[in-house]
Amino acid sequence: MKKIILAALAIAALAACNKTEVVGVTESNAIAFDNAFVDNATKSVNDPSFTTSNLTDFAVYGFVEGAVLFDGTQVSKGITNNDLDSDWKYEGTRYWIAGAQYNFNAVAPMTNGGWTKTAADAASTTLSFTNNGTTDLLYATAAQQGQVSGNAQVAFSFRHVLSKVKFSFENAYNATNATIKVKDITIANPHKTADVVLTDGTVWSNQTATDLVLEFGMATDDEATTDVKENAEVDYAFGKVYESQNERFLIPSATDYEYEVTFNVELLVGGSVVRTYAHTVKAEFAPAPGNSYDIKAVINAENIDPENEQEPIEFTVNTLPDWGTANNVDAE
Repeated sequence: MKKIILAALAIAALAACNKTEVVGVTESNAIAFDNAFVDNATKSVNDPSFTTSNLTDFAVYGFVEGAVLFDGTQVSKGITNNDLDSDWKYEGTRYWIAGAQYNFNAVAPMTNGGWTKTAADAASTTLSFTNNGTTDLLYATAAQQGQVSGNAQVAFSFRHVLSKVKFSFENAYNATNATIKVKDITIANPHKTADVVLTDGTVWSNQTATDLVLEFGMATDDEATTDVKENAEVDYAFGKVYESQNERFLIPSATDYEYEVTFNVELLVGGSVVRTYAHTVKAEFAPAPGNSYDIKAVINAENIDPENEQEPIEFTVNTLPDWGTANNVDAE
């Protein structure tokens, strides 16, 4: 018996993307917020990451000379005809004080974000967080000094503070007239809750695994259109790599954590499913904040069956019997 070996590769940091920023200037001395920029995420089949274009709200914590000015105030954009309004708005008005030092922290999303603020100051924000695998978590800081006039809008450049993961499966099952499919991919025991101190160096602690199961769907053709990826079952060609239908978020960990991965592999011969093999394997790695991971596996004849290594069909010829001798037959 040979089990499938999973390798978790960090394929990209979600941060570190260049941007061109145009800073708005308010017409009055009221504090206003510029269009928030979200560092781009690596795209997959179904990527649940927030982007600059789909982020609709965040909570802001603001301090002037150390005094609390915003305490989790919601800053949001309205949606009209499925398009985001251009301006970020908040309730009430706060003003710039000439010569005063301002510090701002922001957490997104505020609505259904799965987090509760436990502390905030001019340098950081601390949260208690519950992960559902499908909601991104973003953090940004900004510092600005009040001017007599012409104060710029506060511009937040958000970064991702969770980790993100997907799966890739290579078909190395080299058998004529046979194909495979991988379905029902899950991580059964990820961390569901944790505490996090959000600063320039994000620190996660008190990670706890409970009843959370992350579902990744089936593995699909990375060359298919989005509609095909989300709806069609794909027979895997030999030598090709197929990726999970969905990406999911993980709570980061400073040390290696053993994830329990389950999936089913269907073996098809002539287009018909002749066996379905259920796999439970381990993937051990330490997901870092803002990193995206691709967990890769190779399916072949040695490991498609978790219990037995498959043997190739071979033929041999037994010794042929000698021809018998019959009695002469006279022809009439």
